[in-house]
Amino acid sequence: MIILGVDPGLNNSGYGLIKVDRSKIHFLAAGEISTAKAKDFPEKLEILYRSCCDIIEDHKPDVFAIEETFSNVNPRTSLKLGHARGVLMLAGQIKDLPVYEYPATIVKKALTGVGSASKEQVKYMVMKMLKLPSLGGKMDVSDALAVAITHYNQMRYGQLKNK
Repeated sequence: MIILGVDPGLNNSGYGLIKVDRSKIHFLAAGEISTAKAKDFPEKLEILYRSCCDIIEDHKPDVFAIEETFSNVNPRTSLKLGHARGVLMLAGQIKDLPVYEYPATIVKKALTGVGSASKEQVKYMVMKMLKLPSLGGKMDVSDALAVAITHYNQMRYGQLKNK
């Protein structure tokens, strides 16, 4: 089984793919979708959608897991982030993948045991669990892999809600 994890963002969205082989997880791929070249908001959404569809077509995941957004101080920013998250989820849905959502606190707790862990702690645990020597400086990528690992843990321990 291949799990696609996504850390949504309007300017940069991280993605990470892991493969479950029996009871072990293996790193497949990870990266970032950047919308820096977009001229306006609708074009950013299109880039996110098309890029996510391309990732799905290239790697053929069996499931799509995405981090839920938190409420930002600025309501306009929260609304735009919600749009970005929506088009990413739509890509998974259109490609007939089951889509699962996880709050950041659950992701952090699944990897570190603490729901208030720092991004650095999460990144460290992702690297240890996937036996990666480095992940670079991008937290979006480690967060996306953390979402994929969280889904695996939920699946492994029978904690998934029926879809």
